[in-house]
Amino acid sequence: MRRVGRVGVAACLLAGVVACQRETAVPGGSTDSATAPVAAPVAAAVPDSIPDERPDTIPVALIDSATVLLALLPAAAGGALSGEAVSLAERAVFVPRTQRWFMARMVDSVPSMDIGRIDGGIGTTDAARVALTRVLTERSPIAPGMSFILHARGGSRVATVTGLTTSGRRIIARLDVPAFDSGEVVLPVEWRGAPAFHPHAVTRADCAPGDSVAIERSIAKYVHSKDSAVAVLRGCFGRFRALVTVRPTTITPESGERVILVKPNGGTQRGRLRDLSYPLHELVSVLDIDGDGTQEIVVHSFRPAMETWAALRMTDSVAFTRFASGFTIEKR
Repeated sequence: MRRVGRVGVAACLLAGVVACQRETAVPGGSTDSATAPVAAPVAAAVPDSIPDERPDTIPVALIDSATVLLALLPAAAGGALSGEAVSLAERAVFVPRTQRWFMARMVDSVPSMDIGRIDGGIGTTDAARVALTRVLTERSPIAPGMSFILHARGGSRVATVTGLTTSGRRIIARLDVPAFDSGEVVLPVEWRGAPAFHPHAVTRADCAPGDSVAIERSIAKYVHSKDSAVAVLRGCFGRFRALVTVRPTTITPESGERVILVKPNGGTQRGRLRDLSYPLHELVSVLDIDGDGTQEIVVHSFRPAMETWAALRMTDSVAFTRFASGFTIEKR
């Protein structure tokens, strides 16, 4: 009931914002966003990074009108296109304005965030490069100068977009952050509006390590073979201290994996990774985005003819659910 009430409040506030924007429309029918009233930033504690998405463990703050506005990515510039840019724009797919979570990885030694794709090839002529620049400028909701929040094991930092480009079929935004640690292949990135909050270190909640000998003994029962691959992550996953996946090395439409959660005393229980239509996973890394003591995981996800990277969080006592993904590869 509380959640329904909050959604209703948010809807009313959003309707009020839209009404205000209509009242400030300039002659000619367009809306002058520069003259619209903007809520002044309030110096307050940083709100939880994933509010209302894990209600069993995360307190939910009341939604105000500024938060409603900042929840959306800005609208793309939407300028007119011509020539080769028109055809290119028809094949370009950008993230929706409602998207809050992204994935970043090192691309050509530069931290980069996945923000879309372009189907089909991109020419190498000067005209093609000019057309690509035009499409990225006029059609992307993400532009240079926008600030996001990069989440890593050691804490969070502001990551500002320095430019847009492509890598293969993916459209990427370059980020002005240091290179990732070797153990952090891919990291989740969050859009929380502007201005971005100050970087902070993660203060982790207490997590009793458990019986390390018993835990390792349980993990050792699962071994690699020519037909199966084993991945292990050690961390704090609710009442468990390790996560193990056993997947077949040959991927078919019928392929499935075993997910095992290891208790502090070495006992085990079956778990589940809810990752849309991706049934197989290589476990990559752990991080605690909100410092609540229950860690999120980063995985490399597989299905026939496709693979992607994703971040998942615990949504009940034995299951993890995807909240971010990116850098999908289609093998045609």
